[in-house]
Formats: sequence, structure tokens, C-alpha cells
Amino acid sequence: MAPLTHPSIKDGWFREISPQWPGQAMTLKVKRILHVEKSLYQDVLVFESETYGNVLILDGVIQCTERDEFSYQEMIAHLPLASHPNPKKVLVIGGGDGGVVREVLRHESVEEVVLCDIDEAVIRVSKQYLPHMSELLDSSRVRVFVGDGFKFLAENTSTYDVIITDSSDPVGPAESLFQKPYFQLLHDALAPGGTISTQGECLWIHLPLIKNTNTMVKEIFPNVEYAFTTIPTYPSGQIGFCIASKDAERDLRTPLRKVSPTRYYNENVHRAAFVLPEFGKRALETGETILPVLGGVAPSDVQAKKILLLGSGFVARPCAEYVARNPANSLTIACRTLASSVKLGEGLSRTTAISLDVSNSAALEEAIAAHDVVISLIPYTYHAQVIKAAIKGKTHVVTTSYVSPAMRELDAAAKEAGIVVMNEIGALIERITALAEFPSASEKARIVSGLRWIGLLSSTEKVTVRGSNLLDTLCARLETLMAYEEGERDLVMLQHKFTVEWTKEDGSVDEEVITSTLEMYGTPGGHSAMAVTVGVPCGIATQLVLDGVINQTGVLAPYSKELCDPLIELLEKEGLGMVEARI
Repeated sequence: MAPLTHPSIKDGWFREISPQWPGQAMTLKVKRILHVEKSLYQDVLVFESETYGNVLILDGVIQCTERDEFSYQEMIAHLPLASHPNPKKVLVIGGGDGGVVREVLRHESVEEVVLCDIDEAVIRVSKQYLPHMSELLDSSRVRVFVGDGFKFLAENTSTYDVIITDSSDPVGPAESLFQKPYFQLLHDALAPGGTISTQGECLWIHLPLIKNTNTMVKEIFPNVEYAFTTIPTYPSGQIGFCIASKDAERDLRTPLRKVSPTRYYNENVHRAAFVLPEFGKRALETGETILPVLGGVAPSDVQAKKILLLGSGFVARPCAEYVARNPANSLTIACRTLASSVKLGEGLSRTTAISLDVSNSAALEEAIAAHDVVISLIPYTYHAQVIKAAIKGKTHVVTTSYVSPAMRELDAAAKEAGIVVMNEIGALIERITALAEFPSASEKARIVSGLRWIGLLSSTEKVTVRGSNLLDTLCARLETLMAYEEGERDLVMLQHKFTVEWTKEDGSVDEEVITSTLEMYGTPGGHSAMAVTVGVPCGIATQLVLDGVINQTGVLAPYSKELCDPLIELLEKEGLGMVEARI
């Protein structure tokens, strides 16, 4: 039998590289790979490390190690339990490794613990490779339920004294565990005076998400606190917890009883866990940011600019990175979910994440009016709606889309409002303006087979609907079909060909072919070439509008020398210039 391999392990080292903590990574030396599996929900990896014992990895992210798991398991469990006067029924959402359940059972008052985890593979694998964590899952006081935590909560209202959410980070299936509907379900599933404890991310790298989550939870619970613990193998060596209770008078910071045996938790650590460093304290209490500003400080005589970015597709990050370079710019990223906005903005200076439903006209108008420029990277069907809101708020607009008839109709109103509506920035693919006429039977077969490959015209395969619309469904399909394998990257090739003819003195006609070519490769594990060649030009156009270089009002496209020259100049500085050749 061939030895096991995994793409996150190279040269004997596991690398935890994730856009959730850009610019940094955790590595562990691997002795041997113990288990590799693609479950119904995630990639599952277990390996024996050189210095941290057995390690459980889900979707490339460290979940627990034998050496340091106790600091997390003890704190997420004992903070809510030790401050509750008499916890009898406890629910654990996630935590299939069994570590939280192990700690819950240290409280003698607890009569029943229910573990609800959607992925049976985590439970099964943990029993085999992490028995010191999972052995108490077979206790008579424990009931294990494999299924959806949302559904379980909805079916068990006013039931539990303490509910602990041991979730992974807010991407993929776990993203919904950081949103308001989930916290409302937690509230409703608690008995009177009940308390929740949820994984609350890292103060060093997720402060905007923590602030927004705490604000949201306070809309549901009358008593909300934030605490943290240290753990070497989690990002930046620290992770926090959102602790909230239905009892407005309960002192969550003070334990009511001793807990033993423990390796990390004690009564003094309980109290100290709520004492936050000054930058975290101010952010949560007043919203003030005192962390160092990286990337420079704008001169005092330069007016600050506010930019709103709508959308979270692949193009959005390169665009946001370019805009955030300028220390005079403050960027607001708005997506349908707060977690998506936070993820997109991680690591960017002067960036704020918000949740925004663009179908809510009032909310859209309010958000756009508060900014100098709005970048619309959402589906093109919403662009006219965005432009209308921008006209009302006198806010400039930048899109990467072609100008539709609905957008063109707003030209006069945009001019009257005195705003620039810049479009077709970075668009490399020509639009289809009429039904296709196939030049040959072979060409028809080639095109139709391609349509079937992406899920169209297929009589055998059922495509899963996303977002209740065709565009989101197609995107979901392409994300699966075109996902990069290890080491793969894309290639963008754009070429203009000009044939120049002239008549020579002897009356003969001569000609010369001039080509102008752009060739760019994507970065494996980083941005695709397509994302860069669309996102960076979009960011450049935004900056030119902010600087007043592009100041022609109305609905525009880069068809004139006046508009193209400043764009091309900056594109060439970014390595996106065209190379000319004469044939």
C-alpha cells in the first residue's frame, strides 16, 4: 500500500495557509500521515507531528493537537458552565472531536450532554486517533446526534441551560454560525437564564468580525461578554469566545464553583480571560481602532476618500488591495453576509466590513450616499439599481461590466447629478449580442458540448440551484468544474492585431501586421490571472475617479484617448501592459 499524501504537506511539513489570515502561516513538522478523507462536508486529515502529537485538520485548518487542545476545550466549556448556578442540560454544536464534551462532564450538576455535529467523519476519526478527547462520547450522560445544528435548535426550544458552539472559522458551512439567525436560534433553545459560549475568532486578525458579532449578539441577548485564551497552534496563538446569557444580572466573569481536574483553567484564569488588551477593549467598547496603521499615513493636506465595494467574487480582492494601498482611502466592503465581507477585507488597512442586501433599496441608497465612489462587482442585473442610488446620493460609480441599455438610459440623470459612471474596466470577454449562427457542424458540436459541460442542455445531470437564480447557479457550477488542482494556474492571453496597408511610390501596395499582446499567468494558491486583469484595472479606474483625473460625467466606457491614456499608464506600472511586435 502506497504511503498517504496530502497537498498541504510538502517536504515533511504541514502548512496552514489561508486567506483568513493573509501574510502569515503555521507550520508543523510531520512524522507520518495517519488518515486522509473527503467527507460529505470537508477535507479531513490526521497526522502525527514531531512535537504536538496527533493533529486533526479540517479543510486545511488546524482544529486540535494533542499537545495544546486543552486550553481551548477547557475555556470554551468552563467559562459558561462555571458561571451558571446550576447547569443540568448542555448542548454542544460542532465539537465532534469530543474535547468540549469531556470538559462539560467535569461539572457534577450536568445530567445530560447532547453533541450535535453535521459530519460523522469527524466523530469517527477522532475516536480512532484522538481517544483522549473522544472517549467520553460513550458516557451514559452523552447523546450524540449527527445532523444539522440549525434544525436541531429549531426543534428544541427553551431546553438547554448552556449551549456551546465549537465551530470552525466563518467560511463554507460554518459561515452561517456567525450570523444573526443562528444566534436567535441559540437564544430560543435556551432555558430561562441560559448561557451560550461560541468560538469568537482572534483579536489580532479578526477584530472587525469580533466587533460586529458582539454588536449583533447584543441585539438578542441582554448580557454579552468577550473572553479569550492562548493556544500555540491557532492563528496568532490566541482565540476568543463570545459568552452571552438570557439573565441580564448574571456575572459571567466570576466562577461560582471550582472545576477539576484541569490543565489550563482555574478561577483566576476565568476572571482574567475577560480582561482584554487595550486595543481589543477599545474596539469592542467604543469602536475605536488604535492598532498601528500599515501602508503609510495620508498627508494632512490630502482629503480622505471613502469607497464602497459591493461584491465578493474573485475579482474583488485584487481590486480591494489596489484601493487600500492609498493611505487617503477608507474602504467599506459590503456583501450579503458579514462573514464574506470580513474574509474579503482581512489584512487590508483602513477597511470596514458590513452586511448589505442590495435588493433593499433604502439600505443600498443609505450606504452609497455615505461614500465618494461605489465599486459595483455584483451581478450586472443590479448595476442600474446601483447607479440610480448613486445618482440620488451624488456618488461616483465604477463597474467592470458592459453598458446595458438600462444603464445607458441613466446617462442624462448621471450628468445632471454631476457623477462619473465608469464601466467596462478590465472586461476581456466580448459580449454576445445576438443568437449564434454556427459556421459548421463541427463548430456546433464543440460549442454545444461545452455548454453541456457547464451543466446546460444536459438530460442526465441535475444542477444544484444556488441563490434561487440562474447566475448564482452557473457560478456555483463553474466553481466546482474549474477549481484548481494543486499547482495549477490560469492563463490570460489578449491580442490585438492590426493590418496596415499603404501605397508605395511605384503604385504597389504593401502591408505590415502589428500585434499588441498581453500574456499573464495566475499564481498557484493566489490570485488568478483573470482576477488580476479585471480587479486591478477596476481599482486603478476607481483611484483615477477619486483623484479627479477621470472627471467626465455621465455613463462612460474607455473608448476615447482621454479616458484610456491614464488607465494604460498605471496598468503598465502594474505589469499589465501590452507588448507590441511587427510581423
